[in-house]
Amino acid sequence: MSLRARLGGFDQTYLVLVITVLLALAAGATTTNFLTAGNFGSILNLSAAFGILAIGEAIVILGKGLDLSVAGIGLGCAQATLAFISEGMPEWQAIALMAGLALAIGLVNGILVAVFEVPALFVTLATGMLAIGGIDILFLSQNVYGVPAGSFLSQLSGGGVLGVPRPVLIAGGAFLLAWLFIAYTSPGRLIRAMGDNFETARSTGAPVRPLQILTYVLSALLAAVAGFVTVSIQGSVQTTVTSFDPILFTALTVVVIGGVSLSGGRGTILGVLAGALFVGVLNNLLVLHGLSTAVQDLIRGAVLAAAIAFDAWLHPRNEETEKSGEL
Repeated sequence: MSLRARLGGFDQTYLVLVITVLLALAAGATTTNFLTAGNFGSILNLSAAFGILAIGEAIVILGKGLDLSVAGIGLGCAQATLAFISEGMPEWQAIALMAGLALAIGLVNGILVAVFEVPALFVTLATGMLAIGGIDILFLSQNVYGVPAGSFLSQLSGGGVLGVPRPVLIAGGAFLLAWLFIAYTSPGRLIRAMGDNFETARSTGAPVRPLQILTYVLSALLAAVAGFVTVSIQGSVQTTVTSFDPILFTALTVVVIGGVSLSGGRGTILGVLAGALFVGVLNNLLVLHGLSTAVQDLIRGAVLAAAIAFDAWLHPRNEETEKSGEL
């Protein structure tokens, strides 16, 4: 059996967790502030925010899709919510309105990809930028909005249960529900089967188009939740075309590091959880070492490139590529 075949049957989740522990030990040995309760709380909070975003991205990729609109939806809807609240709209009404908008964008993404067969890369990149630009033009009178004191959104990141921060509890619930959905429900298993072999799933009668649409709707709704959690943690939000780039990059890194193959059909929600913890520890370590933004971006880019290259080697899309090597 080739090395590729042996590694292909290995659960990447455990490897990522081991590397995360080793990275944390290295961080504790090289910095003075890493092994503190406050720092661990910060890591978990930030991991929770982009972890929720990564769940939606993972569901889409498992179904052989791609969603580049998640960051634009999340931040755009969150800022519009704060804008409506500042103008006197009841908070729950503003949240519901923007959750509905996120659902609508996800529905548009799904229909364009599944029904009209427009490449997901271009559709979701366009809708993400349209979300940012459209919300800015239609709803915003300023570029930065703060979270009102005492509001529901402000309380999302305040306090916790038995010492566990609320964002972590929210993310934990999202991971649990997503894991149950993918592993134990008929639509979840069909999404994975569709991603593994689209034509076979179609020929067996699986409703591939509705399933594709469902993945984009779920991704958009989770993006909205991630946006609300993010603004609660940060206390404010600034939405520009460039502001969502790092968030999108982080979500994709979490998914790929977690073992979700970009070719579709392979990977687990538990792997995404492991990827979120790894990226959270890595980002924290880079900040504690005082590295410049450029150096941090260089390291993160190298990590993502290595993960994508490993995924491409492990799960080649071209059958001839798979047969050509003996490694």
